[in-house]
Amino acid sequence: MALGLPQLALITLFFYWPTLKAFWWSLHLVCPFGNCSTFVGLGNYTRELTDSSFYAALRTTALFAAFGVSLSIVVALFLAAMVELHRRTGGLFRYLLIWPYAVAGSVLGVILKVAASPSIGPLGYLNTLWPGFWQPYLNGTQSMLMVVFAFAWTQIPFNFIVFVAALRAIPAEYLAAAAIDGAGPVRRFIDIQLPMLKPQLFFLATINLIESFTNSFAIVDTMTQGGPGGATNILAYKIYTDGFIGLDLSGSSALSMMLMLLVFAACFVQFFVFERRARQDG
Repeated sequence: MALGLPQLALITLFFYWPTLKAFWWSLHLVCPFGNCSTFVGLGNYTRELTDSSFYAALRTTALFAAFGVSLSIVVALFLAAMVELHRRTGGLFRYLLIWPYAVAGSVLGVILKVAASPSIGPLGYLNTLWPGFWQPYLNGTQSMLMVVFAFAWTQIPFNFIVFVAALRAIPAEYLAAAAIDGAGPVRRFIDIQLPMLKPQLFFLATINLIESFTNSFAIVDTMTQGGPGGATNILAYKIYTDGFIGLDLSGSSALSMMLMLLVFAACFVQFFVFERRARQDG
């Protein structure tokens, strides 16, 4: 037990204590610098739930999560299927596709911000073909595409690893029998491999969804700062701007509690589904 005390101390210091502090602030009207407070109960939650900017950020978060999670899973599944289909030549690509997982989100955001620049980035070449076509810092749709692509980039390596491991775990006899019956690679993937990947698909969808709620701040902060016009102002970034820029510690704490409830709901659904599946298999 003594070996686990340092880890427990770190978790308490950097997770439990900030969580309890945020919950306490969400029930109080706190001064901008936190040196005084007045108990207001659920008043901060009511204020946020009646604020149109909260629902705008919630819609933006839903769009960001839906497209980002879908893109990361589809691309990772496609790459894993291609590597599994060509095992002899896929070893090098397997390692190359894993390496980007080591790049931090903020670093990736800076790199892609430069790459997507309409003046100096490679995508700026589109403006030489169609003047004014690529303007991500003026066009909300293009800005959303940028951050969705960046988020998917951060999740693809992990998804790829899970899919490769899951495909390797499928008995070769199933694929061999289907090949004898005349099924090609695509048909074998659709009829045999894809149905057997359902647990991994659900697991990764849940994990990526939680990541889109909690770990997307660095990407948005380095690439768009929530703009233009709030087009990429996801809930995690709104918590930051309300608390650290607007100095609304009470409102941002209430938002963080609501975001935590969303994460808990996603985790509960995942545990419920996996527990039910375990009981059925047992």
